[in-house]
Amino acid sequence: MVNKELTKPYPNKCYLPFVLYPPGMHKNMEGSDFVTNHVNMEQDGVDFTLYIGIPFCRKRCKSCPYFIKLLPENDKRNREDEFVDALLKDMKKWSRFKKFGEGNLKSIFIGGGTGSILKTENIKRIVDAVFDNFQVDKEYEFTLEGNARDFDDEKINYVAGSHINRLSLGVQSFHPEILEIVGSPHAAEDSIRVIRDFQEKGLTNIQMDLMYNMPGHTLSIWKSDLRKLNELGVKHFTIYLYRIHNETPQSQLINRGKVQKPENPENSMVKAMYREAKEMAENMGYKMYMMDHFCKPGYENKYNHSNWKIDNDTLAIGPGSYSYFDGYRLGTEADVEKYIEYVNRDEFLISSVTEYMPARVQRERHVVFSLVYFKIEYKFYYNKFGTQFLDDFAEEVERLERKGLVELNDDCMQLTELGLIWHANVILEFFNSAFWGDTDSLNEKNWSLNGVMVEVGARERSYWLGDKNDTSPLLNINSKKELDYVS
Repeated sequence: MVNKELTKPYPNKCYLPFVLYPPGMHKNMEGSDFVTNHVNMEQDGVDFTLYIGIPFCRKRCKSCPYFIKLLPENDKRNREDEFVDALLKDMKKWSRFKKFGEGNLKSIFIGGGTGSILKTENIKRIVDAVFDNFQVDKEYEFTLEGNARDFDDEKINYVAGSHINRLSLGVQSFHPEILEIVGSPHAAEDSIRVIRDFQEKGLTNIQMDLMYNMPGHTLSIWKSDLRKLNELGVKHFTIYLYRIHNETPQSQLINRGKVQKPENPENSMVKAMYREAKEMAENMGYKMYMMDHFCKPGYENKYNHSNWKIDNDTLAIGPGSYSYFDGYRLGTEADVEKYIEYVNRDEFLISSVTEYMPARVQRERHVVFSLVYFKIEYKFYYNKFGTQFLDDFAEEVERLERKGLVELNDDCMQLTELGLIWHANVILEFFNSAFWGDTDSLNEKNWSLNGVMVEVGARERSYWLGDKNDTSPLLNINSKKELDYVS
């Protein structure tokens, strides 16, 4: 048995569902002028990705923390059409800048909310507008995210024959009893039907989300879900730890004893679920190529690759979305009516921004995102920044190596098995010291997953990472039994 004090590299384990950096943002006081006041939008076109945010859902999952507007199927107020009209105007306005209008659009993602909730004609309008307004790369990837229940025959036929070449479905589970407990709008039979229909029509690049540790979840149900996605021939899947967010219907039901509380993430069954996902995926021919993302060979997520690994600019349009370019993060709040109002006034709704990221913070951002792919490639880092990674982050690397979390190779720094277990904490090692204890950002409007990052950064560094000057000896973790003990 390994000494527990030596095998626990950090005081508290961080579970991040997503990474955004830097997390803290403040209210934009310059309005639509922020872009032209701070960025040369007439610079030569750049490689970039495009995120299109659709802020509607039919139903809110019981523990959903995201911004949404519930869109009824009858939509008597024509809110959908009004929103799409504004979205297309916004897209056209951004494309008039040389930076994006003459840039090379590498990948497109329609998310939300629920991207597939839109009428077929409105999805077509958006797809056509992307190709009308931007220069799309020949090797582009175009993902539509959504709910299988939205896909009737008309929509399936259009999407399968359109420029959309990748589908992402939030299945969560193939077991109806589990979906009912979490209040999910997804239905197992619809997911199976839609996946098979698209495959028959030639769209086989299908991604699927699964959740584990939901109330009532068992290891046998989880293994059954993993086998089912393989039987369906799904090319890519992601796994997410189910979370209970404060002040949601699910948290209230749990507090009243109406719903079983999920197990603690450190529970042995939850850890077994994660191990089973990795082991079963490998046996079924999938590879975990980035944290909690698995794919068959050749089906890696190009949108994430462009955003995180290559670190291209990101233009995000629509309520509740975040852009990144030229050293700034920019956020558009989730208020749909306000968004439409601004667009119709020929203005950008830029609700929150970061301070300009100096060179050090831009390097940190690259490292934080690259570690989602398990390693930092020295040559790529040097070509991007003109400096050596091991020089820029000598203190952080020495600390991680001493704790047994990374290993240094000739061409890269790579996470060890223990580093993979504590990957979120390893990422936090590269947070700028100025971002810790940032309670002010809790008072700003945060939507989507930015709130999670702000909550992490609101604590002091020591809560997650302990004493920066800790001189514990290098860990010697060399057996699966020992890794099971500390994971």
